[in-house]
Amino acid sequence: MRLEDIALEYRGASLGDMRRSKRLERIGLELARNPDLSFPEAMGSEGQLEALYRFLNNDDVTFEAVHAPHAEQTRLRCQAEERVLVLHDTTILKFNGDREGLGRLYEEGGTRGFRLHASLAVTPARTPLGVLRAETWARTTRPRRDRNRRHTRADPQRESLRWGRAVRACEEQLGQAVGAVHVMDREGDNYDLFSELHAAKAHYVIRLANDRRLVGESQKLKGVVGRAVCLFQREVQVSPRAPGRPRDRHEARQARAVTLDVSAMTVELSRSNNFAPSSPPSLKVNVVTVLEHDCPKGEQPIEWYLVTNEPIDTTEQVAAVVDAYRARWVIEELFKALKSGCHIEKRQLESYDALRIALALFLPIAVRLLALRHAARTDPDAACAALSARQLQLLRACGTRPLSPTPTNQEVYMALAALGGHLRSNGPPGWIVLGRAFDKLLVLEQGWLAGRRRSDR
Repeated sequence: MRLEDIALEYRGASLGDMRRSKRLERIGLELARNPDLSFPEAMGSEGQLEALYRFLNNDDVTFEAVHAPHAEQTRLRCQAEERVLVLHDTTILKFNGDREGLGRLYEEGGTRGFRLHASLAVTPARTPLGVLRAETWARTTRPRRDRNRRHTRADPQRESLRWGRAVRACEEQLGQAVGAVHVMDREGDNYDLFSELHAAKAHYVIRLANDRRLVGESQKLKGVVGRAVCLFQREVQVSPRAPGRPRDRHEARQARAVTLDVSAMTVELSRSNNFAPSSPPSLKVNVVTVLEHDCPKGEQPIEWYLVTNEPIDTTEQVAAVVDAYRARWVIEELFKALKSGCHIEKRQLESYDALRIALALFLPIAVRLLALRHAARTDPDAACAALSARQLQLLRACGTRPLSPTPTNQEVYMALAALGGHLRSNGPPGWIVLGRAFDKLLVLEQGWLAGRRRSDR
């Protein structure tokens, strides 16, 4: 991505003053050059650092306004695609110290921070297009122990409503011209949400967390769909996973090759006991079931029950549903790019509001880092399109690894890693190395542009 393209991700923000809007663009470029450095190191001078802090703490600068240009550029990229996947997920951002406006992260313990719910648009081939919508909140009030489900449902501020808000906002942004499929993990398993998506005719793939009751069946969903005939098998490689928190649903696992049995059928969900008055008594949905074949002893088997309104008439259509859900992991990589590549959790800002604005500044940068690594991993032998011709020329001239006349994604990725100081003995390049490499490449490009402007005078 050229410097001019990066600038577009910040250009035109409505901040009440044209000078602030121009400052946002300059700050965004500086941080894109140095995504892994602290603010004092990235900004280069005391004057620029002071201007950054004034910007982050300005009451007229909001998270939504700073994010808006990137959301608009993402919308335009989506319009160039016939079909996009919108991946919705929530992550926790943790910060040390006692900072103004941060909230509790868990019911126990003193860790402070806030939550980010993001909607990342990707192509069916999992190429990142950008963050269409982002929402943050901090839990600043103590949890109430005396609330039952009826009280919770009556709360207009309950956190579960974020899924529907995100879908409505993305559908409004994209309009009818773009075929969007909304993809969610088990937190999106909510009968009211299914009802809302059906009423809006929004397309979705959501992994079930609950074994739901069905109309006209004595068994629950998992027992019924388990009788469906296997349509095809998939051979995939699952990555290792470290143990999570005690209440985390995800258990630790070893990396292994697995065989997945895939089946599909249509069922009619019965309305849950805890329902909104507007929800219909039942919903017909398609369920695609993915079960691990012959899981090794001691490992937790892969079991996905994917509820969707996408068609399942052919094997190709069922496979598309599975592939849509498998793409959901890209948003987890986005969160890693934010935390490890951009070091968002290490930013020394004293308030929740300032941290939110910093987050909006780093979202486009994290998407850019993610897009480059995705290209190198998923299509290593294809000609690199992630960098401009000028950047490839600079990388060829100033890098330590040779590039072929038409370099592939893998060649460029490894050349960038070497430029960022990566050693082969350290394993695959990580987010920090990739961020450092972009820093150097963009500085080289800036110098080239400055030299050309002087020669043209």
